[in-house]
Amino acid sequence: MEGTSTKGPRSFICKPVLPPSAPVELSRVMLPDDTNPAGNVHGGVILKLIEQAGHITSSRHCNQGSAAGHQPVTTVLARVDHMDFLQPMYVGEVSHLQAAVTYTSPRSMEVTVDVWAENVLTCTRRHTNTATLWYVAVPVNSLKPSDQQENKFVTVCVPGVKRLTDEQQEAGRQRYLAHKAQRDETAANMSPLPNPVPFPLDSSHEERHTVLASQVTLAYLVSPSHCLSKGYLMGGSLMKVMDNSAAISAARHCRSFAVTACIDAINFHSPIVKGEVVFVTARPVFTSSRSIELEVRCEAEGFTRGSRRVTNTAYFTFVSLGKEHRAAPIPPLKALGKEERERFEAGRLRYEARKAQRH
Repeated sequence: MEGTSTKGPRSFICKPVLPPSAPVELSRVMLPDDTNPAGNVHGGVILKLIEQAGHITSSRHCNQGSAAGHQPVTTVLARVDHMDFLQPMYVGEVSHLQAAVTYTSPRSMEVTVDVWAENVLTCTRRHTNTATLWYVAVPVNSLKPSDQQENKFVTVCVPGVKRLTDEQQEAGRQRYLAHKAQRDETAANMSPLPNPVPFPLDSSHEERHTVLASQVTLAYLVSPSHCLSKGYLMGGSLMKVMDNSAAISAARHCRSFAVTACIDAINFHSPIVKGEVVFVTARPVFTSSRSIELEVRCEAEGFTRGSRRVTNTAYFTFVSLGKEHRAAPIPPLKALGKEERERFEAGRLRYEARKAQRH
C-alpha cells in the first residue's frame, strides 16, 4: 500500500525518538480570539495552556513505568505559585510550553512550566512566563459522577523524582512547606465577598474608585467543554475566567484597558463539577502609582444542594494601558473602613515584597 514503505529517507518511524522522561512541550499558534481588547494575548489564555501542560506532565509522571495491575491515576491542580508575565505575546506568534516535574512530596508534586513566544518570521524566541504548579494524584476509579460528588478528592502517594540531588531535594522540601503553610492560611479566610455597588456610576459620583464600585462578579454554568475526567472542572478553565473577572474590575477602576502583570498564589480548595454554577468575584484591594492588585474569589453552587462554597482565592496584579499601549498612572483606591484599610496595607506589603524580589 502506498505510504507504508519503510525504505528511503521519508520512511515512517516506528519507534519513539525522545525518551519518556523528556519534558512535555505544547505548541499552539496564537489567534485573534486569544487576545484582549489591547491586542495582546489574554493572560487567561496563557494560564489555561500552562495548566494543560502541567496536567499532562504530572499525570504522565504518576502512570509511566507502572507495573501490571496498576490503578490509573489522574492529577488535580491544588495550587499555582506566584507568576510574573514577563513579556506580552501577540497574534501570529507560536506559544511553546515546556513542563517537567521538579519535586515530589509523599502526596503532591511540583511541576515547573516555561512559556516561550516564537516569531516564525524572524525565527526568534522570547521567554514570557515561568510557572510553578502543585498537583495531587487521584485514582480514576475513585472519581464519582458529578451528581454524586462530595466536594473533595481521595489522594494517593506519588512516585518520587529520582534525578534530584540532595540540595535540590531540600530546596523543594522548603518550597513545599512554604506553599502548604500559605494554603492553610488562605483556607481559614474563605468567606463570600459583599455585594457590589450598582454599575455604571456617573464619573462625578462620590463612590468612584472605591472597592465596591469596581467589584465584578462573573457567573457561568460548568459544561463538558470545561471539564476533565468524570466531569470535574479543569483548573486552567477556571483560571481563565478569574483573569477575565480581574481584568474587568481593573478596567472599571482605571477606565482604561488593563493587562495582567503577575499573579500571586492561586489555591484550589474544593473541586467543581459539571452542572454547577461558578461565581467569580474580583475586587481591588491595593493601588500603587502604576499597578492595581485585585483579590479574586470563586464560589460554586450546586442546583441540588442549593448552597454555595468558596473554592478558590488569588491575587492578580494589573497595569493600565494608556497611549501607545504604555503603562499609565492608576487612580488611587479609596479604602473605606477598617477592613478595607487593612487589606490595602496587606496589599502594600505584597507589592513591596515583589519589588524587593526583582532587585
